[in-house]
Amino acid sequence: MNNKFSELGVSEPIVKAIEKLDFVTPTEVQKESIPKVLQGKDLIVMSKTGSGKTGAFGLPIIQSIDLKVHLPQALILTPTRELAVQVNHDIKEMSKYMDVQTTAVYGQHSIKSEIEAIKKGATIITGSPGRVLDHIKRKTLNTANIRFVVLDEADRMLDMGFIDQVVQIIKSLPKKRVTLLFSATMPPAIQRICKSYMYQPEVIEIDTDTKTVDTIKQVYYRVEPNEKRTQLNNLLKVNQPDSCMVFCNTRVEVDRVQAYLARKGYVAEALHGANNQNSRMRTIERFKKNAIQVLVATDVAARGIHIDELSLVINYDVPEDKDSYIHRVGRTGRAGNSGKAITLVTGNDIMSFYMIEEHVGVLISEEELPTDKYVKECVVAANGKWSKIKVQNGKVQNRKVQKSKVQNGKNQNQNTKTQHTKTQHTKEQKKDHKPKSPQSQPHNHNDHISKVNKHQPHINKTNKQEYVKNQPKSEIEMPKPEIIMTKYGPATYIGKKKKSLKERLMNFIKGGQH
Repeated sequence: MNNKFSELGVSEPIVKAIEKLDFVTPTEVQKESIPKVLQGKDLIVMSKTGSGKTGAFGLPIIQSIDLKVHLPQALILTPTRELAVQVNHDIKEMSKYMDVQTTAVYGQHSIKSEIEAIKKGATIITGSPGRVLDHIKRKTLNTANIRFVVLDEADRMLDMGFIDQVVQIIKSLPKKRVTLLFSATMPPAIQRICKSYMYQPEVIEIDTDTKTVDTIKQVYYRVEPNEKRTQLNNLLKVNQPDSCMVFCNTRVEVDRVQAYLARKGYVAEALHGANNQNSRMRTIERFKKNAIQVLVATDVAARGIHIDELSLVINYDVPEDKDSYIHRVGRTGRAGNSGKAITLVTGNDIMSFYMIEEHVGVLISEEELPTDKYVKECVVAANGKWSKIKVQNGKVQNRKVQKSKVQNGKNQNQNTKTQHTKTQHTKEQKKDHKPKSPQSQPHNHNDHISKVNKHQPHINKTNKQEYVKNQPKSEIEMPKPEIIMTKYGPATYIGKKKKSLKERLMNFIKGGQH
């Protein structure tokens, strides 16, 4: 096999490792970047998401590591913990046949294990800005031998508010170093970093005519806000992707959409910042192994997911930031594979979407929503794992019908029982009431009250009428008998509020005395 990475100056052990990763022909950004990094030049690389940036900086850094020095020599900063884990994994695979130690440091991870890994001789460290700065302040990360620093997805680090931490980290590094900045966009704040902390950087700009990958088919549908979930379900049934990511703007919406899809029978999971780290990593791994059909995520959480075979991205919400659209859509169509991006656009979103369209430099076509008839045809023709959806939906429907039948049966039985009771009661009323023996006569609460009344002190008729007259109407219409112990003995009273009634009862008893 003629591996063209050798022509770029990549050493044999690295070529052997990347061949097992199916790296044979370098991407455009790799062709431009690798030789310049090996020459020790600072680079500003403006490239699309999914264009092979990790290999562009990872391969030459691995080759440039001094194997005799077991101290940190390269520092790679990423905006999210998921991306840090992903990049570290890729670097490990690329350096499989070299004595290069790597580790990832990030929040919600054991800092003790990170310190141990650094002490054991990690030479390439990948991490989120916050945790890297924490190690520097703790003096558990020695920066004296750092020769390479990479700012991966710098524009996203700016969006997430990490830019001040990035500047602090850069200031702590040796001035004699190679600085590599990779970004899909170039906001003014990133330009200032390039000017202040880079030495005569060369700019590599790949495919600037459009900011999204050409192999991605981009379409949008006009929808009403209250039908978004229904249309999402229909579009999934029609497209039947091998793997799919659905993007929402908020955590709350992510949870709602995931719950809805789960009820519809999909194997769907949610991914956002509120999930703990272990849960997020498990979800990502399951998604990579195709154990999850649909992953519903926020922009930030999805930044660490690199999957070459992701075939469909759905923007359930139009992104609030124009660059977020680029990053979302860039999840699909990787490594030369084809992909599709769908956006659901409401009337309130249309102007924002037109601005995104202008920003990415692509005319995104509008399509008609699929009809119910066409959706049903697609479901009937489903195969593979999508054939399970119609089975699962059938089970859900059967459970609903069965539950409805059971509920109707219960209601029917209850109505029959009620009617029988009413009939029995009517018959009993028509019978002559004969006196019963005390043994057969059921307990009557009113009889008990009457017996207690015999022990009450004498109450004259005038005071009693006055008392009843002064009571609220509701207390007379809805009597609730109570037995209250007083110093004169047990007394019976009808009312609602125990405390106020007791006070009035005492006044009533005292007023009725001779």
